[in-house]
Amino acid sequence: MTDHLGFSLTQLRYFVVSAELGNISEAADRLCASQSTVSSAVMRLERQLGVQLLLRHHARGVTLTPSGRHLLREARVLLGQASNLKARGNALASETAGRLDVGFFSAIAPYLLPSACRMAKERHAALQLNIREAAADQLVEFLQDGRCEVAVTYDFLAGDASFRPLVDLSVHALLAEDDPRGASGSIALRELVAGPLVTLDSPPLVRHFEKVCANAGVPMPDVITTAGLETLRGLVAAGAGFALLHQRTSSTVTLDGGRVRAVDLADPPAPSSLGVAMLPGLAMSSRAEAFVDVLRSAALGDLAASSLA
Repeated sequence: MTDHLGFSLTQLRYFVVSAELGNISEAADRLCASQSTVSSAVMRLERQLGVQLLLRHHARGVTLTPSGRHLLREARVLLGQASNLKARGNALASETAGRLDVGFFSAIAPYLLPSACRMAKERHAALQLNIREAAADQLVEFLQDGRCEVAVTYDFLAGDASFRPLVDLSVHALLAEDDPRGASGSIALRELVAGPLVTLDSPPLVRHFEKVCANAGVPMPDVITTAGLETLRGLVAAGAGFALLHQRTSSTVTLDGGRVRAVDLADPPAPSSLGVAMLPGLAMSSRAEAFVDVLRSAALGDLAASSLA
């Protein structure tokens, strides 16, 4: 493949081998190419560089010109660097050691990130996780500009990214502990929408809940947005509204001492998938594959047993 310089690594290799063997025919045999292909490639390289590299001697092979002798050293260095680059790329593609940039949706991170980091340290001690916790729309930007290789999110928040599902989760309602509507153990969505919906300040998440309400045939309630999950729980405990969440926590106590209760929906929407998003067409590195395996174990193991039950 050529670049704006006009010549290719293949041309350089043909020149180097021809110079080392002193014979185009022998070089062609070594390179598994035809003699005419090698000869044409070297002559084209000479035109592109603007100098003659080889002297052709009838029936006596080729010898280097003074310019060719000088550029032979440069060509060898360049080919060596290219070989090292390829070897390094192959190593990066196959090893689990090194840095992996991971995005985490802020509503998922408190429940899944600690156990995932613990498992990653146990299974892949040389894997260095660089975590970016962010809103859903920010995660898409992180993938697009290369700040993250993979992002842990929900399928309905992945946008145009490729998505690999890990576990399916059902949404439930979060109410204040003293809210009488939760006493029966389940509640219909239509009973909830008379009050405000407390949710994270994420436009894609709000749009998702608009779709949930539309599919259920109920109006979208007023929305109270907050930047953090604990603030959301605190507002619900204070009676400011209800929340719709995919995560369950073993603690019902909020940071300010309030109490909340998780209540199943009597008419739940279809489950959503928690998984990893990445740029379409991008091959997942071995480091990312190793982390996804860890993430799956965390999601199906301790998280599924305690937080998502």
